[in-house]
Amino acid sequence: MAVPQSQATAEKLAEAEIASQPVDKSAYVLGTGDQLSVRVFGADDISDRPIEVGSDGTISLPMVGRVPASGVSVRNLEADLTARYRTYFKDPQIFITVTDYRSQAVTVVGAVNTPGVVQLRGPTRLMRVISQSGGLKAEAGDKVLITRRLPSTDGATVPPSPGLTEPNASFYLKEINLLKIIDGTDPSANLIVQAGDLIAVSRAKMVYVIGDVGRPGGYVLDGHSSTFTVLQAIALAGGVKGSAAYGSTRILRPMTGTGTPRAETQIDLKKIMANKSPDIPLHADDILFVPNSLVKAVSVRAIETAVSVGTGILIWK
Repeated sequence: MAVPQSQATAEKLAEAEIASQPVDKSAYVLGTGDQLSVRVFGADDISDRPIEVGSDGTISLPMVGRVPASGVSVRNLEADLTARYRTYFKDPQIFITVTDYRSQAVTVVGAVNTPGVVQLRGPTRLMRVISQSGGLKAEAGDKVLITRRLPSTDGATVPPSPGLTEPNASFYLKEINLLKIIDGTDPSANLIVQAGDLIAVSRAKMVYVIGDVGRPGGYVLDGHSSTFTVLQAIALAGGVKGSAAYGSTRILRPMTGTGTPRAETQIDLKKIMANKSPDIPLHADDILFVPNSLVKAVSVRAIETAVSVGTGILIWK
């Protein structure tokens, strides 16, 4: 499958994001389920075996007992333990390593290659999370919707993060335009995600051009107008071949209702190309089928199946 230019640009941007923003491990805020290795330099009797932050938000260590860890950064926990162990050692040196990240999860769904849960390892921006989810699929759209639960403290509402709207009392939503991140017009849109966020990458709105054309496939509407015409679609598809049955060209348009068959409209492509008939606008999910004059009639169901299965279908942006 060919990689669209905009997808390749997004992947490069994500790689640059990873390279330019190394994780500050000492700033990572610990949570329930995280596993740590705590080493006290000079105290060989204190093992650096993995320790899990318990459901009560604490860790248990020799000599100092239970220590609050959930909601505390690695850096601050090291400082706390240094003070506690100073009772037993003259100059304790504490080193904490997070061996398994389990508490700062975000969920990524939609048009990414590996949807699922991503564990944050510190302040992480949107494109980095998308990259960790395998990057964008070819059919990914331009929009990402971030859903974030509204936190509260003692019943008092906490002000929302910048740029998020409030759809109800429990959640904030933010719609991100990926094109603005990719072309650099709005770098601030590449915001820092938070644990618990749901990141939904939209599927692009597409028109499918199949049959006797130069480049059959799905053509993305996102980033363009909401429609384009038959002639524009044919141009994007590399034109028609000499063996095409111009007069039998069909537009298959979805109709409302589950299980409803597509509306089928036959057009005379030759007249449209000769400017003898008006050009016809196409809409999202339309199929423009240009049959071969040497092939027997193809059913609407066969055309729909070819598109839904994706046989020979490339996605173009």
